Amino acid sequence: MKIYLIGYRCTGKTTIGKKLAACLNTDFLDTDTLIQQESGMSILKIVETYGWEKFRKIEKKTLKDTISFESAVISTGGGIVLDAANRKIMRAHGICIWLTADVNIIVERLNKDSKTKDSRPALSDFKVTKETDALIQTRMPLYQQTHHLTIDTGETSPDHCVKKICRRLKNVRI
Repeated sequence: MKIYLIGYRCTGKTTIGKKLAACLNTDFLDTDTLIQQESGMSILKIVETYGWEKFRKIEKKTLKDTISFESAVISTGGGIVLDAANRKIMRAHGICIWLTADVNIIVERLNKDSKTKDSRPALSDFKVTKETDALIQTRMPLYQQTHHLTIDTGETSPDHCVKKICRRLKNVRI
């Protein structure tokens, strides 16, 4: 089984993804980490040097590379759903789980996370709360088109989220 974790920044895709992969006894992949390893650059540096369009092309190639895995839990970047082909790839090749959280919880996590500076470059000129709220609203229909399951990670521990996912996976048909 291949599982794609989608959702906005700091909704727990990497944290929950690692625990879910361990629970399912499968590989864990993080598309942002794969991009950074292959390019030898942080996401911030890629975006500063080449721009968002180039980053999105690299992201699409990285996603296509995950198709070859028979079984894996794959944490994706928050904006991967912006590309219709990416949404189609994930739905065709796995189960898509949309991780959500309240905007205020996401902003709190963004401000606490040491990876934010290098791995999460600003996506607009807005302050972080306004940017987060605006982008979630813009991306929500894309996440809705893509997901098979939704899990709210806001007030729940990662371990509890994993248990909930494992229970709900039994009922998913793709």
